[in-house]
Amino acid sequence: MRRSMWVSIGLAALFFSCAGHRKGVLEARVHKAAGGQALPYVMYYPPGKQAKPLPVFIWLHGAGERGDDNVSQLIHIVPYLASSIVQEKYPCVVVAPQCPREDYWAPIERNAWKIINGGQCTAPMQGVIDLIEKIKKDPNVDASRIYVGGLSMGGFGTLDLLSRKAEWIAAAVPVCGGADLEKAKRYAEVPLWVFHGAKDPVVPADFSRDLIRELEASGGHPKYTEYPEGGHNVWNDAIRDPGLLPWLFAQKKSVAFGPKGK
Repeated sequence: MRRSMWVSIGLAALFFSCAGHRKGVLEARVHKAAGGQALPYVMYYPPGKQAKPLPVFIWLHGAGERGDDNVSQLIHIVPYLASSIVQEKYPCVVVAPQCPREDYWAPIERNAWKIINGGQCTAPMQGVIDLIEKIKKDPNVDASRIYVGGLSMGGFGTLDLLSRKAEWIAAAVPVCGGADLEKAKRYAEVPLWVFHGAKDPVVPADFSRDLIRELEASGGHPKYTEYPEGGHNVWNDAIRDPGLLPWLFAQKKSVAFGPKGK
C-alpha cells in the first residue's frame, strides 16, 4: 500500500512537472468521446525527430488503477514502455487511457467474470475506440502497426477491443485476462501472445487456456506462455519476456485501415 502510494506520488511529480511538452514525457490529455464522456489518457511520444511514422502501443490497465486522476494507470508497465530500455530499441507512441472507477473496459461482471449487458460495448471502451480513430489521423503514426495490451481487467479489455476492431490491430498482448469465446473467431488471424499464471487466484488460467483452444479451432496460431508457479501479477515477467517486444514490433497489418476504419 505504502509503496503504491509513493509510486503514484513520484509519477504525479514527473507527470505534472513535464506537462505541456509533447515529446519525451508522459503527457496528460483528455479525450472527449462522441457521446460526451471524457476519457483521461496519457500519451508518450519519443523525443527527437523520427525518420518514419511510429507504431502505437495502447496499454489497458487493471481494475485497481481505475479513477479520474490520470496518473494511477501509470503504476504498472507504462513507465517501462516509455523508458529508454524500450524506446532506444523500439521507439513508439505509448497510449494509456484510464477507465472510470465504477466501470470496465469489457462488459463483464467482475469476479464472476461473465459477460453482461448482452456484450454491448462499454462507454470506456467506446472512448478507446474513438481515441484510436483520432490517433490514426496523426501523420507521425504508422496505422499499420497499432498494438494493444493489458493486464487483468485490461486483458479482458484487450480481447474485447479485438472482437470489435480486429482489422485495426496488428498484434495484441493480453495478460491474465479472458474473453467472450463466442467472438474469438473474429480475431483468430490477429497475432496474439497470451500470458497467464497457472496459480492465478483472481482470474483463473482456464480463461486463457480456453481462449487458446478456441482460436486454434478457428484457424489461429496464438502464442501462449503460462507460468507454472505464477499467480495473478505476472505482467512484469510477461512484458520483459526476451522474445515479446521483438515479436510484437515485427507485426504489421498488410493493409492499414483507412479513414472509414477499413
